[in-house]
Amino acid sequence: MNKLQSWTVPKIIYTVLMSSLLLGYMIVIATYKDSTTTGQSYNLPIYFWVLRIITAISAIFLGKLWKDKGFLILITYLLLKAVRVAADNPAFLFNQGVSEILLTGFWVFSACYGLAKVLEKDQLKKFLSINTAIWTMGMVIYSCLGIYAAWTGKYIYNIGQGSYWGIKDQRLFLVYYVTTSGSVLSVSAVISCIGIFMAEHRLNKALFGVSMIPMLVAVSLTDSRNAQICIAIGISLSVGITLYRYCIKRNKKEKGWNVLLRIIVVSGVVFILVVIICTKTISVFNHYKKTGLLFTRAYAEVENDTEVLNRGFSGNDIFTGRFLIWKATLQKILSDSRYLIWGSSVINPMKDVTVPNMPWLNSSSHAHCMPLMVMLENGIVGFALLSAFFIMIIHRGLQIVLKKSLKMESLVLTLVISVAAGELVECFTWLRSGQAPTLPFFFLALGIIAAAGGQEEKQK
Repeated sequence: MNKLQSWTVPKIIYTVLMSSLLLGYMIVIATYKDSTTTGQSYNLPIYFWVLRIITAISAIFLGKLWKDKGFLILITYLLLKAVRVAADNPAFLFNQGVSEILLTGFWVFSACYGLAKVLEKDQLKKFLSINTAIWTMGMVIYSCLGIYAAWTGKYIYNIGQGSYWGIKDQRLFLVYYVTTSGSVLSVSAVISCIGIFMAEHRLNKALFGVSMIPMLVAVSLTDSRNAQICIAIGISLSVGITLYRYCIKRNKKEKGWNVLLRIIVVSGVVFILVVIICTKTISVFNHYKKTGLLFTRAYAEVENDTEVLNRGFSGNDIFTGRFLIWKATLQKILSDSRYLIWGSSVINPMKDVTVPNMPWLNSSSHAHCMPLMVMLENGIVGFALLSAFFIMIIHRGLQIVLKKSLKMESLVLTLVISVAAGELVECFTWLRSGQAPTLPFFFLALGIIAAAGGQEEKQK
């Protein structure tokens, strides 16, 4: 079958719609209303939901997802969420918040996760290269608007006039709340880093490299430690995996432990350098603040009347109360056997989770730890299901790293690991967070890993 014949009409429609939905997050950014800064609520346009349902159903049939173990686990987990809500009151299923969570889960578990099952490898590579280039250009503009706002002390409102780029509470908001802004940029920076190693032409490699600079600067000014660590892990792993592939290709007889030691050292140095760059960038901004060039308030430590350090890695509480939140969340889970076994439902899960001096911790908050949030909402049963899914991903990820021909998939694995590491102290892949691109990008990457690893198992 030639390349033209492999592109069927349903597959073309699905691919175009998926590209529109993923890149459509730039439309979301342009029209977003952030409740933390404006008090306004934001709902995705109705056409987003219609297209999500169409692409989800298309992916199930085109990719024959009912044959995929990972998909079956994810859908079972989603059904558990629905059953848990209905157990309290079936009418709750028609609650807007609940229906949005369930529909978002249906879309990311089907359409995003299933993308690699629908498209053949060459088609998938083309899809990713085109969309990565367009997304990167958009994120460069997104970052530069934030840097300009910080430099001039201005507020730049988005098209929807519901949010802005600018300094609030001594941190840089980029339309979304600072931590969400950081997650968007950290994932985008890792994607750009992957683009460097995947691009075939030197010019494209250089463009991806240059595009990372404004993203790193903007991430630093959000002062999101989770985002900074996510970027550092993603970039260092990308370098490490590329070095591993190069060493094996160049000298097949070289001992494995020699290669591994070299990779660990180089990746570790890269990790430290990226963290230093992220944490010191705000210090540079603060230095020039003395000449009146930058924003008037900087979230930094003060030494001899000079702001010198990013507070994320220099304050007394690096985790900003997360240990207290985790303790309170765990206390709620253990307070009732129902919660422990199958959770407290997705409706107001943080109710009764209280921490002194944290009045902002309310029904719209989360546990700042995704595994703990899964336990809170769906108990041991839900946690066991997702654990089984990620054990499968880890197994297939190891197969990919050891297979020399799977360059794209091994680099995509770095995105999965970097986001997963960040989820230990955040909840950006929470189904309620579907208004930001971190969630769909994460499951798209998971689907690529699952599909590639599954093919390796069939070939054995």
